[in-house]
Amino acid sequence: MSWYRAATPQQRRALIAASLGWMLDSMDFMISSMVLAYLMKDLGMSKPMAGLLSSFGQLSAAAGGLVFGVIADRFGRTRAMIGSIAIYSVFTALCGFSQTITQLAVLRVIVGFGLGGEFASGAALVSESWPAQHRGKALGVVHSSWAVGYGLAALATGLLLPRWGWRVVFFVGALPALVTLWIRRSVE
Repeated sequence: MSWYRAATPQQRRALIAASLGWMLDSMDFMISSMVLAYLMKDLGMSKPMAGLLSSFGQLSAAAGGLVFGVIADRFGRTRAMIGSIAIYSVFTALCGFSQTITQLAVLRVIVGFGLGGEFASGAALVSESWPAQHRGKALGVVHSSWAVGYGLAALATGLLLPRWGWRVVFFVGALPALVTLWIRRSVE
């Protein structure tokens, strides 16, 4: 870990911000998968419809990556990352209020858009702030944070779903928005 200790405070903050963004991206993404069986039952969703809903989310994530890549180039990596995290956080929480498949589909498309934008912004931020000899390690840390987010989604689902149901699990998705406050204040 000498490569991390030798980094500047700005490089470390960029790495932490991108890792938190990607970790929480994973958490919000996986929440819907972990509550899917309950969503299907409560909203009367068929398996093909559930698959279509997931496909819409993935397609919008691809679009989000492209759009936020342009936003990151024009307005800055940090601003793009803040915007994408805010989108996926707020709209994941709003999924907990869904009453119909259509409402859920619209919200998941917007969530996907934000999810796709986060990695494009965060990876560019880390790539540009870390020296070439440590860039691969730094991006490896960012990418590895996906698994931590997956674990957080499983933990939240395991703790909240049995007691309060799938809606409350989606409300946990709002927590990443708090990270944007730190990013805005601390990351160049």
